[in-house]
Amino acid sequence: MLKKLLRKIRFGESYIEPSLSLNEPDKFLWDSTADVVIVGFGGAGATAAIEAREQGLSVLALDRFNGGGATTLSGGVYYAGGGTRIQQECGMNDSVDNMFNYLKLEVQGAVSDETLHTFCEQSVDNFNWISQHGVPFETSFCPFKTSYPPDHFYFYYSGNESFSPYSDHATPAARGHRAHKPGISGQAIFEPLRKAARRAGAKLQTQTKVVGLLTDKKGTIIGVKAVHLDNTFFNLLHRFFGNTHIITRYLALYTPSLFRIFGKITESIELRFGSACYIRANKGVVLATGGFYANQLMVEKYAEQYVGGSPIGTLADDGSGIRLAQQLGATTAFMDKVSSWRFINPPSAFASGVLVGPSGQRVCNEMLYGAQVGEYIMRDHDGKAWLIIDEVLYKQAHKDLTLEKGLWFHVLLGYMYLYFGKKKADSLGELAIKLGVSPKSLEDTINSYNKVADSEDIDPMGKPKDYVKPISSNGPYYAIDVSYHYFWVPATSLSLGGLVVNETSGMVKNADGDDIQGLYAVGRTAVGIASQGYVSGLSIADCVFSGRRAARHIAGKAHWARGFK
Repeated sequence: MLKKLLRKIRFGESYIEPSLSLNEPDKFLWDSTADVVIVGFGGAGATAAIEAREQGLSVLALDRFNGGGATTLSGGVYYAGGGTRIQQECGMNDSVDNMFNYLKLEVQGAVSDETLHTFCEQSVDNFNWISQHGVPFETSFCPFKTSYPPDHFYFYYSGNESFSPYSDHATPAARGHRAHKPGISGQAIFEPLRKAARRAGAKLQTQTKVVGLLTDKKGTIIGVKAVHLDNTFFNLLHRFFGNTHIITRYLALYTPSLFRIFGKITESIELRFGSACYIRANKGVVLATGGFYANQLMVEKYAEQYVGGSPIGTLADDGSGIRLAQQLGATTAFMDKVSSWRFINPPSAFASGVLVGPSGQRVCNEMLYGAQVGEYIMRDHDGKAWLIIDEVLYKQAHKDLTLEKGLWFHVLLGYMYLYFGKKKADSLGELAIKLGVSPKSLEDTINSYNKVADSEDIDPMGKPKDYVKPISSNGPYYAIDVSYHYFWVPATSLSLGGLVVNETSGMVKNADGDDIQGLYAVGRTAVGIASQGYVSGLSIADCVFSGRRAARHIAGKAHWARGFK
């Protein structure tokens, strides 16, 4: 019994109910009614709510906690290009086709070329739209490559645009627009959208967990069943354990099991003390529940090697929206795709090191965006890797760890690497033995790298020449542990796959490729722009793109129906 209980707590399976078909929905006793019911009120849900209201539809958004989702916890980076006002003010030339040519390499076929081009075509308009709704941006370009800029910079290269092979296909252009707020800027994106949704007249019901979908006899989605906490005491208790800002951003990084335990506590409160409510959606239900990394049973099923990582998201990222749709025959894709971030820049000196795996061979271009570095480590090297640097780079890394080049957590994590995550040896052979890799393989890797560094040759993995510095022929040498399960510097993870949707409407598709009428999915609940590969800001940009798309399609059907009548 105890073993089963601990397993449930560890894996955090989320409760849902089978879908319920109503033969006479007009005679059913509904607790609430709206044209559009949005399940989940993060970046995608808020966007869908605003757009739906602008299209003249009534909106009721439901959120398990208090709204915000992973957008609030994010770095607040919005990926936009094709000539945004920030790009223009910085004198940076970009075009729709240039943005498309770059993103095609990153997106890797997650969506069709037509959809990706549409995303790029709408990028400036969507950027202006969220700006008009209060999301603040600033023209202050970061002149150096970093995973996240310090507080005096709010526009930067958030992906891999500036070096080969990406720069071979598209002219480099920065597209990382960080919302203007000191520190982690996610709230600076979500809170203006929340306020805009409320101003527009969207209704929000918090502390409400959707547990089932309701259909009519034709199979069209007509509403949801939810449990709502209306008891003041248990509402407050639920809010305490569901305070994702504290749990996720700090505690869950080092103790993911605590994240899952709190998830079970909140769910127990919901199911024991919540009141059932039935909410009718006259025009459509939009699933905006985020991903599924908080449900480790789903991670174990679809992406087993990523079990036990540190979650980046909320307790509500439990895959409930995906599972609710699956019960109705919805199909999924890219469920094995998990973005595990292993950032090694800053300190910028680390980018000049050599990243090796258990074979002693080089892993990838050390300048790559952290999600891609993490993918290489997990996919090709069993989650294990070390950054090899010499004494010069080790000392330079200390100098780089300042608030001029990174936020406080960059400095902290950098020192974690330098003092808790290193092994030191006087020779490469001795270092290899400490790592458990072949001394000859490691020595050959460093020698090959040094030959490129000492010549005019281009790095075969595409690292810019300025960062290809020879590793000293004399010790000491350091191996910085950047493995997936390295405790002191957690590799934060989020799921990328989700429900397959009609790329024109956002409507969820079934296994036969047909649309499930009345059901839409947006953001990380759906397959989208960022489902195959991830760079900073791309997920939030997709939330806006997919959220507006779904709302416009629902409105279009509603207008057509009114005209037909």
